Amino acid sequence: MTAFEYFSVALSFVLGLGLTRLLLGALYVFRARERQAVHWIPILWAASIFLFQIQYWWAIFELSVLIEVWTHGVFVTLLALALLLFVAGALILPASDDHAKGDLLEYFREDGRWALLAMSAYAALSMWANWYLFGTSPMTWIGLMVIVFGIVPIAAFAASDRRRVEGALTVAFLALSVWAYVALAPAAY
Repeated sequence: MTAFEYFSVALSFVLGLGLTRLLLGALYVFRARERQAVHWIPILWAASIFLFQIQYWWAIFELSVLIEVWTHGVFVTLLALALLLFVAGALILPASDDHAKGDLLEYFREDGRWALLAMSAYAALSMWANWYLFGTSPMTWIGLMVIVFGIVPIAAFAASDRRRVEGALTVAFLALSVWAYVALAPAAY
């Protein structure tokens, strides 16, 4: 087994757990729809996190040609990115009645919104990783977009008591996430 294969398996475990947790949360929300009001804001954030998880997993394929030497620093950086996506996916939606509040928006405002800080941390670490691993300056248009991906969740986190602002930021983040996924992810490897 090559170093790339070893590292990609480790990253895939963490990403797989994150996707599993996010999907279990979505199933819980679906099953609880008769007992608890479903709200679109946490659902759209969950969709954005899902896109980031899938995109990161897809991007792992590129690492075999982009990274020549696998060091501990490279591994820890890539693992930290996967762990932040796991945390975001695990927090965004309740997993059971033990986690749920009165309705989905109440859960989001109390516990789920912390996933937004994980997404901002993911963006900040991504900016550093792009520079550290690939030599990409934060002053490129992709670097600036990563900065936006870091700022919007923090702004939404701070605006959790102002529905219009929170809703607009949520929609903007999802739209940017979909655009980035479609425009920037390679169609094939």
